[in-house]
Amino acid sequence: MSLKLISRGVAALLLTAGIASAQLMNTKSLDVIRVEKTGISAGKIDSLAKMLGEQQLRGKKIDDQTMTQLRYAVIDNLVGQELIKLECKKQGIKVPAAKVDSLTTLFKKQFPSEDAFQKELKKSNTTMAQFKEKIEDQLKSEIILEKKVPYPKDPTEKQKEAFWELNKTKVAVNDSVSGARIVISTKGKSAQEISDAKDMLKGLAAQVRSKKATFAQLAAMYSDDQTAKKTGGVVPKFVAKGNDALAKAIAKIKVGEITDVYTDKDGVAIFMLTERNDGKYESYKHQIDYILRVQAEQDRQAQLKAYLDQLGKTYKVQYLDAKYTPPQAIGGNN
Repeated sequence: MSLKLISRGVAALLLTAGIASAQLMNTKSLDVIRVEKTGISAGKIDSLAKMLGEQQLRGKKIDDQTMTQLRYAVIDNLVGQELIKLECKKQGIKVPAAKVDSLTTLFKKQFPSEDAFQKELKKSNTTMAQFKEKIEDQLKSEIILEKKVPYPKDPTEKQKEAFWELNKTKVAVNDSVSGARIVISTKGKSAQEISDAKDMLKGLAAQVRSKKATFAQLAAMYSDDQTAKKTGGVVPKFVAKGNDALAKAIAKIKVGEITDVYTDKDGVAIFMLTERNDGKYESYKHQIDYILRVQAEQDRQAQLKAYLDQLGKTYKVQYLDAKYTPPQAIGGNN
């Protein structure tokens, strides 16, 4: 058994760029929540919840229970944004216009052309001035949140070692490993095509190392393994023994690293090692680092929720529809 992390189920309340940009849409639905004088409509909540579900479930059907949880997460996010916006105004938080312009330019670069960006604004019934205002609000929010609920620091070596000492007896020691693979078929390909495929795999590995993309994303896009689109290239746990190319490649790397390009019966491939169950601390450092980061972020989310609840007692929050009232709603007792 590998080290496992049990989530405490704290709703994500971060003011993400995805949620913020999606709020460009306009709806005529009736308000179901009001934060001071600002109304939040059912249509807006449902649209954002559906978008969030499509992103997370990747085309799978969203059942009623899941939709309800997504709706609650969106509501907490929207109410939280409005409360922080009010507090920023109260405290007179300012941001330089140059920074707003810089982030606007950066966001526009996500679109293939200026025309495509303008079409999106028009589709969302938003002017450029309104769009910049949203970015300005986002920057102000980040200033106040960094003061009240700062982002956690990276786990230290001492913290990782302490976690290992507490949990090392829970791991099963054996010869198994697990990870993910990206494979490019070489069947019927020329020597030049195979060489090009190897170069592409090296480039994909470089993208992961530089954090420009995740291994799972690239596996879904480029791997010739038919299951990769669903699994992100994940390979079931197996024993890497013998003299085959994969075993040799894995022997040269640590957990969290990617092999050099190797050749096997399926073609040319790279493999990212995510787990080596040998009972040695070094093999679990990558996983422990991830667990501690997630725990720290969960703690920050709990602190953020507490801060928003505090703001909810300062500013008036009204929930006008039971369907759109989350359990322990922010400012719900107002």
